[in-house]
Amino acid sequence: AALASLRARRGPAGLLLAGGIGAAAAALAVSPRADEGAGWAATVVTLRGLGALAVLGGLVLLARTSLLAKVVAGILAGVLAASAAALGVVGTVVVASYQEQSNLLVEQSADERAGNLVRLASEARVFVPFAESGCVPRPQDCPRLLRAFTANQRTGDFVVRITDAGAAVSAGGRRPLTPSERLGLAQDPLVRSVLTGTGRFNEPATGLARLVGAPPALAMLAVKPNVVQNPTAVTVYGIRLDDDYTANDVDLSENLDVGVSLLVDGEVVASNLPQRQRLLVGRVADEAAVADGLDEDGLTVPATATRPTVRFSPVLGPADVPLGVLAVSRNAAAALAAQRKALQALLVSALIATALVGGLALYLGRRTVEPVRRLTAAAARVSAGDLQASADVRTSDEVGVLSRTFDTMTGSLLQLTDDLRGSAARLQTVLTSMSDGLIATDGDGAVTSINPAALAMVGLSAQEQATGRPLAEVVDVRDGSGPLELTGRLPDAVAEVHPAHGGEPVPVRVALAPLEGGDGVVLVLRDTSREREVERMKTEFLSNVSHELRTPLTPIRGYAEILVAKPGLDADKVTTFATTIRDESIKMNRVVDLLVDVAAIEAGRVTVTPRPITVKELVDARLDAWRSRAPQRAKDLKKRVAAGLPPVLVDPHWVGKALDELVDNAVKYTPPGTAITFVATQVGDGVRVAVKDAGPGIAEADQRLLFTSFEQVDGSATRRVGGLGLGLSFVRRLAEDAGFPLTVTSTVGKGSEFALDLPISEEPVPRRASPARRRPAPARGRSR
Repeated sequence: AALASLRARRGPAGLLLAGGIGAAAAALAVSPRADEGAGWAATVVTLRGLGALAVLGGLVLLARTSLLAKVVAGILAGVLAASAAALGVVGTVVVASYQEQSNLLVEQSADERAGNLVRLASEARVFVPFAESGCVPRPQDCPRLLRAFTANQRTGDFVVRITDAGAAVSAGGRRPLTPSERLGLAQDPLVRSVLTGTGRFNEPATGLARLVGAPPALAMLAVKPNVVQNPTAVTVYGIRLDDDYTANDVDLSENLDVGVSLLVDGEVVASNLPQRQRLLVGRVADEAAVADGLDEDGLTVPATATRPTVRFSPVLGPADVPLGVLAVSRNAAAALAAQRKALQALLVSALIATALVGGLALYLGRRTVEPVRRLTAAAARVSAGDLQASADVRTSDEVGVLSRTFDTMTGSLLQLTDDLRGSAARLQTVLTSMSDGLIATDGDGAVTSINPAALAMVGLSAQEQATGRPLAEVVDVRDGSGPLELTGRLPDAVAEVHPAHGGEPVPVRVALAPLEGGDGVVLVLRDTSREREVERMKTEFLSNVSHELRTPLTPIRGYAEILVAKPGLDADKVTTFATTIRDESIKMNRVVDLLVDVAAIEAGRVTVTPRPITVKELVDARLDAWRSRAPQRAKDLKKRVAAGLPPVLVDPHWVGKALDELVDNAVKYTPPGTAITFVATQVGDGVRVAVKDAGPGIAEADQRLLFTSFEQVDGSATRRVGGLGLGLSFVRRLAEDAGFPLTVTSTVGKGSEFALDLPISEEPVPRRASPARRRPAPARGRSR
């Protein structure tokens, strides 16, 4: 009833427990029998074992499902432990007693079999004279003579005459020897002793011998010297100890399920047992290592489960030479039947006591654990997310105190959960927002967390692609000597991160440190691409500035030294030299002006003061200035300004500088005779002012470098066009600061167009425009 109640509340555990008890009861109702063999015994033992395991599993499951089950299972386990102890003590005595009796019966039977071998030797001694006179002269009469002499109809008898040279010259019998057996028998110690003279004129010598063959066999020999016919030969009469012999070796112990087997070199070579029982005897012999030798007292192996009781006795030849082993066995079912019945009675009594105690435990346990059930239900609601759940147990015992403590804990837990969620959110925000890459691992070296910056560096798109994998598989960090070993501590190192799926390596500063407690490491990767770019720009800047300043300084210094050294030069040469010095100094001044303007923009010191101005005025001013600055290209400078364009709201000084740089770029990269045109049209809500040339154009792959500081399409030291690489970068920064879109359109072989989209002024141009904040620079050549 108690078990049924538990089953109703906890289905799987109760069903398993009830099923286990049922299986054990079914197993107790039957027992192995000798005639059913090892398979039936194994089935019964397995069924009992499964029943015991099911009972144990049911108790374990019950103990894990509820406190009531723990109380009941604990009491039942105690009762089972006590029952097991009692069964162990009583069962040990019973098993030892019955086992001793079974061993004694088998040993007595083994002694009887040893006596049979003695009687067999006597029979052989009596028959060998008849074999000498009847079988040796006429081998064809041997079978009839053997049948007349032996009443038990053995089929393994043989007769052979052996000379002193070791040759078997004649043979007969119901199972004659094979050639290998005859040769082996000629070297048998018993045969050799008779041939060499020992006992030649005495009675026939008898003893056991091993017959060589596959498999080998044992035989009882009687050897008689052939004194009359051939003094140098002997007659050997033998009885094979094979399956036929063991099958006919019958005595009063056959009702005890006794089997007889003969073993040679640990293998069963003769037995009256079925094949299954014969294999069991061989297995017991292997485990007992009887092939390694036995004492003359022999060895008895008790029965276990389905394995029989076996008595092993040595089979000795002349001079006590071991030839094999005699194994007398008793079926396990017969050997263990009495002790199994006694143990069944003990086990049934223990199960009945356990069931009664279990019912009482269930009754008392329910009254004890009901408050705990209510507390458990409240805890389940808390685990589901209801942190306001209350146990509401009002008793004054320990459970009541636990209930009140639980209610207080849930309140604290609610506050703590809110705080932890906030902290986790802030920490996640910090990690996500970090510009440096951060990767953390566990104690096994597997990645546990990685932030977006690190994902971008290693070439992965999602955190799931990195977590759980070894650190060395996720990030490939190399320095000049090869991959870095990401173990231990690495304070700061210069290296490169190679993305997983190819791409440009990312220059980084690497820092590696173990986590506190040694449960992993944290790897920090700081992207130094900007620092490298700045370093490159600085190098380019110094190289370009030194080149751009040295180029005009060389003629300035040369012509100045000529003027100083030769004061009497004619006026035309002096004018030429002075003009060159002036033009080159203007180039140097333009380089310095460009550097000052770029520095002002980078420092944020540029103040843009927009005012309304007509597009024609803006374009004409730049066109006149460049015709004066580059008179050799005056015919190439053109304009195409659409009629009726509205005024634009810009700072003419800075927009003029931007247009100058675009014109300067076109002048440098187009040969004389190539048109350079100012184009002005209205586009959408603005006016597009562009500088268009018909020069060689720019390849699409090179256009991305146009607006990068200190970058030129041809950056070689032997380039045809000089410059700092700052002109178009200066235009880009001016356009960005003023909010003007800057576009470039270029086709190789057809020219390029750089355009600024200027905003339309909502106010008209005043009749008298206020003077410019800064006077335009005088006309001069410019090198970039």
